[in-house]
Amino acid sequence: MADPDNWRVRRTGGTPPSGGGGGIHWGSGAARASSSKSGGHGKSKRRGGGGGGGGGGGKADAKVLPTHAHPLLMEVNVRLQYAELLDRAKKAWIENPKNVVVAYTQHRFGTAPKYECQEGYISGRRDTIVRCTLSLDPELGIEVVGDGKKNKEAEKAAALHGMLVLLGHNYITNPPPPSANRAPGAAAPGDAKKKGESVTLSSGTTIDFERAREFIDYFCQSGHYGKPEVVVSPAQKRGRRSSVQTGWLAEVTIGGAKLGQAEASSKKAAQHAALLDTAAALERHDQQLWRQFDTTHKPGAPVGKAPHVVFSVSEELDEHMRDLYDMTRRSELYAKRPVRDALYGEEAAPPPERRAPRRSRVLSEEEHAAKSARMLEELRSYQTADSVRKVREQRYALPVMQRAGDVLVKVELNQVTVCMAATGSGKTTQVPQILLDDYILGNRGSKCNIVCTQPRRIAAISVAQRVAAERGESLGKTIGYQVRFDHRPPQPNGSITFCTTGVFLRRLQSALSETNEGKTDGEGDAFLDGVTHVVMDEVHERDVETDLMLVVIKRLLAQRKALGKPEIKLVLMSATVDPTLFQNYFAELSPSGRPAPVVDIPGRSFPVERHFLEETYQHLRDLALPPREGGWVWQERSMRDYIEREITQRGGLIRMDEASRGKDVVDDLELPYPLIALMIADVLARSDDGHVLVFMPGWDEMKAVHQILLDTRQRPLLNLPLDDTDKYEVHVLHSSVPVREQQAVFEPPRHPGIRRIILATNIAETSITIPDVVYVIDTGRVKEKRYDPERHLSSLVSAWVGTSNLNQRAGRAGRHRAGEYYGVLSKARYDQLNVHQTVEMKRVDLTNVVMHIKALDIQGMEVEDVLAAAIEPPAAERVHAAMIDLERVGALDFHRNLTSLGRLLQQLPLDVSIGKMCLYGALFRCLDPVLSLASVLTNRDPFMAPVQLKREADMVKDSWSPVVFRSDPLSVLNVFYEWTRLQSQQGSSAANRFLSNNFLSRPTMLQIQQVKQNLFQTLEKAGIIDVVRTPPEPGTVPRYRVRVRETDPEFNVNSGSTPLLCALIAVASSPNFAIRATEKAYRTSQDKTCFIHPSSVCHAKFAKNAPEKQAPTGDKELFAFAEKVRNTSRQTANSGGGGAMTFLRSCTRLDPLTYMLFGASEARVSRDGLECDDWLPVTGNYDALDSVERLKAMMDSCMLRVFEGIGKRRPPQKARNKGERREADDQQRDSADQEKKADDTAAKGGAKQAPAVDGARAAASEAAAGLADPNTTLNWSSDTEDEVFPTPTPGSQNQNNEDEDEDVEEPSDVDKSDRSISPREAREFEMLTTGIVQLLDAYATERSWRASTSAS
Repeated sequence: MADPDNWRVRRTGGTPPSGGGGGIHWGSGAARASSSKSGGHGKSKRRGGGGGGGGGGGKADAKVLPTHAHPLLMEVNVRLQYAELLDRAKKAWIENPKNVVVAYTQHRFGTAPKYECQEGYISGRRDTIVRCTLSLDPELGIEVVGDGKKNKEAEKAAALHGMLVLLGHNYITNPPPPSANRAPGAAAPGDAKKKGESVTLSSGTTIDFERAREFIDYFCQSGHYGKPEVVVSPAQKRGRRSSVQTGWLAEVTIGGAKLGQAEASSKKAAQHAALLDTAAALERHDQQLWRQFDTTHKPGAPVGKAPHVVFSVSEELDEHMRDLYDMTRRSELYAKRPVRDALYGEEAAPPPERRAPRRSRVLSEEEHAAKSARMLEELRSYQTADSVRKVREQRYALPVMQRAGDVLVKVELNQVTVCMAATGSGKTTQVPQILLDDYILGNRGSKCNIVCTQPRRIAAISVAQRVAAERGESLGKTIGYQVRFDHRPPQPNGSITFCTTGVFLRRLQSALSETNEGKTDGEGDAFLDGVTHVVMDEVHERDVETDLMLVVIKRLLAQRKALGKPEIKLVLMSATVDPTLFQNYFAELSPSGRPAPVVDIPGRSFPVERHFLEETYQHLRDLALPPREGGWVWQERSMRDYIEREITQRGGLIRMDEASRGKDVVDDLELPYPLIALMIADVLARSDDGHVLVFMPGWDEMKAVHQILLDTRQRPLLNLPLDDTDKYEVHVLHSSVPVREQQAVFEPPRHPGIRRIILATNIAETSITIPDVVYVIDTGRVKEKRYDPERHLSSLVSAWVGTSNLNQRAGRAGRHRAGEYYGVLSKARYDQLNVHQTVEMKRVDLTNVVMHIKALDIQGMEVEDVLAAAIEPPAAERVHAAMIDLERVGALDFHRNLTSLGRLLQQLPLDVSIGKMCLYGALFRCLDPVLSLASVLTNRDPFMAPVQLKREADMVKDSWSPVVFRSDPLSVLNVFYEWTRLQSQQGSSAANRFLSNNFLSRPTMLQIQQVKQNLFQTLEKAGIIDVVRTPPEPGTVPRYRVRVRETDPEFNVNSGSTPLLCALIAVASSPNFAIRATEKAYRTSQDKTCFIHPSSVCHAKFAKNAPEKQAPTGDKELFAFAEKVRNTSRQTANSGGGGAMTFLRSCTRLDPLTYMLFGASEARVSRDGLECDDWLPVTGNYDALDSVERLKAMMDSCMLRVFEGIGKRRPPQKARNKGERREADDQQRDSADQEKKADDTAAKGGAKQAPAVDGARAAASEAAAGLADPNTTLNWSSDTEDEVFPTPTPGSQNQNNEDEDEDVEEPSDVDKSDRSISPREAREFEMLTTGIVQLLDAYATERSWRASTSAS
């Protein structure tokens, strides 16, 4: 223990206590001259106090400052001088030394400590220093000092100095007895809590402050009143000449009603007393609720099972949080926030204004007749043209053309027709043409407009191209397509449009909205009035959008019939559909109630010879291949296990009881990739021509087979040079591959000698026909996502398809000539499979489905009613879980009505969580990175890990991750920016080398790039960009260029903040968060044990030997993750179905402040701090946590206000006269010219945004340097003219060392009827977001500094 006598202090008068040293005294003369009392953000000006070395009264001359005695004692100097005592001090004492000092002086004298500050010089330094003198114990002569550039810095240094002196005397845990000279009326030690920090209720129960806060929060939650608002303002007493501040007045408002208030000498005391008063008022108002609370919520009981997170923050940051809250509360932005109450939820707001639709010109009857005549002439020319004779003959030879008359009659006589057409009949390409040609031959072709839906983009595009080629015309004339992010629409009036189901569903959404609003001339109404036929192809696939569209179109057809509108014909087509199900579903649309008629069309496919695994395995074994020709395959464990299960055990795992019969069979066993590759090689070796189509479950399986095929040296197969691109081509058909690359399989090879191996998912199962495919190898599997709504668990399972799917796949081999089908499954397996798979509506997350239904706004039907009307309704608990999730996101209010945020999310083609992230990123001026992040999160991980180079690939991926904020999405973001920079500056060859060197998938990177480009256009159409670039005040030069881009600096002011990027990821991840429970295991709100996926850069293996990548010592690591999966596809035949582990994918490390402000949906007060989302307790400094809770509620309210204002148009402000208008026009032209020059300069320089960097790490190093330099302070100013944290005026000073904020008042000139965003609100919102970003950065800096000092 350090001897107090050795401290460089000198004792003064007073009798030392027993066992202690003498009194302690720092400074004399000038140092103890009368001075001003500190407070708040005081600048380095003295607010009263003595002048020179002697210390008299009156104002000091600003030009004559005293010279302080004794050496410099800033906080860093105090820490160095008392380093040994710092090791003994508790962490809470070091972070909040003022609390220790206050506790001591209250115990000894019943008063708060007095800090006296004076500006002056230190010998040997030219700059001024504020010296703060703290008299801790006059009776014992304990007096300390501290220095700083500002009053607050000096006070903190003095408090730290005093705390260490008390610790050296053991006065913190064993203080001297109370002084005989205690202040009159001061509470005795131990009574403070009873009087000042407690209140007695009408029932006689006495509760303390923490319990009162718990009850207030419980009351607000029960009544859905939102968070309580606490306003603290100076308490004024009218004097003879002016008002004098006597203390602080705190008022508590809940649901718009003022319920409690109190006055005290300090802000904190007033706030605590007001909350106690509020709790007492609530108990008197609703004693039954108090009894319910007191019974069910035991004081101090643990509220969550997760390990708690400790939140510690410096007093400066806590003070700045309070200042930001107070500044925002008196803003117009906050005054116009949507009001919430228990009865109405969010204040009702009108729907967003619709922009005038662009409508095609309506043709007159004469124009219709003229165009119909032209179409008839073109059709007759087509029927006789020699150039298309061969194609024409092929068309007419198809089976569906032989039944054209039956199709036309049943479609004409019935509103709904079911077309059962076998594989190879030509239904997909011919039925739409049959319908169009019939109209043309009837001389009414211009009035026929057919919409044909396909379940996939590649099918819609390829079929449109095929049909256009068959008609001898180019795309965009009579035939067109429209898919997500791509479209080639046909000319209006007489056309066929192929589109995806989702695209058409959005058009129906617009049509229903127009009908519900009673409009007859809207875009949606005009669109449907022009549609004559809707052809839904491949309805057997039954994805969520198909089932929802069946509900919607059934309702829409009935509505149009009731309104007397033209009838739309609906044709449902498939090769494997159960017609009875669809016939009965649409029976009520028939006047007689009879089921819809069926057109049965036979197929014209060539015979396909089927071989199952028993036969194929025996054939391959009979070849007796040596290892150098493929015999190595038989030594692979995956192959042996698979053969054991499928052949020896005759399917093994397919034994089902009655309870599981009828459900999809999940297969846990890994596929035998070497065997599949050998089967491909055998087919190629035994034939001379024809391509091979291989059906695989997913991307990983395709990649595994692809690698084996190309590795001819290490894994040879029948001596075939499969890596020779002049003989063999390997193509991949997967949804993540760009459409342009997928289309390559439909084009002829470079020369006739090339044979193709097409690895495909079920994307190639229906609608598309790949030329010259003769052989099909089928694993019989499909990757399905199963969603457990109770645990928020997405299980990626490998499921067996139904026999109808197997028949469809086999049919791909017989389109052009006789083919062969090879199943990687036994005949016993095939015989016990179900006919169809479980429909998506019954197994996936329904969140987006609910949003679709809310957007449709079907009159008289709630969400539950719409889904109950589905052809096969989902379980009620799945619908309820989806509604709860949307409430948590903020898309629905308490009464499950759409909020302003929900209306915006409807306009974005993204999942609601990703869409919310994009909105936050745009409004926080981090636009370009958030669009890139959205593209990254909606695509697969581009990093690849070849088996033989897995270690090298992991090291490369790790190198792109930020050091402190470990993150998989940020790793991809960094590598994406570098790739795009190389593309623009060095060309495609350098960019491709970069992809190869970093183990990156080019198709995935291209897909990310394409999605990003389209997202900006979507945000622009939704009006979000207009809010970010709100026009300046009249008479000023516009700040923004007329032509905007997502990379414009104005939209990316905060793009360099890594904590902000992590905060945006947290927005997209909610409620997917996990906290470390043990060394390797993590806990989520639903799972006691789960693990970070080994492919994640957040896995412990990456930080094992790198301390800089580890979390700060003592911290519980907190992560956001994109999905939680139980992937059981790596098991053996004897492992059974158990043992699957839950893994977290796409993880990002968060800090507590980021999680609380952006990740947690709700932060509820508990006795020990906050409880977030009912599972994660956060403890630490109670007042700092209270500041976080209030700031979060404030930020959420302001965000709702901005969401509400998006799309609302503000009346234009007209210039007062022509001269003013002319001047404004000239300024705008000059600004546009300057922007154009800037664009040209940037284009020549090839400037690109730099990759995201580890901002926290850089800030930490700067902070460490700043702590060593006493002149360095944090900058809390914004770039605007106003300060984010205004400095209080000298006239409002706190007499008890608390904040000195001005009175918080709502602006009196606010027009709450105008719901558009005013320029003033836009500036206030920019100040708020800037302040929050600075808080995030500064907090990350503090954590990094604490980690570095702790490690050192």
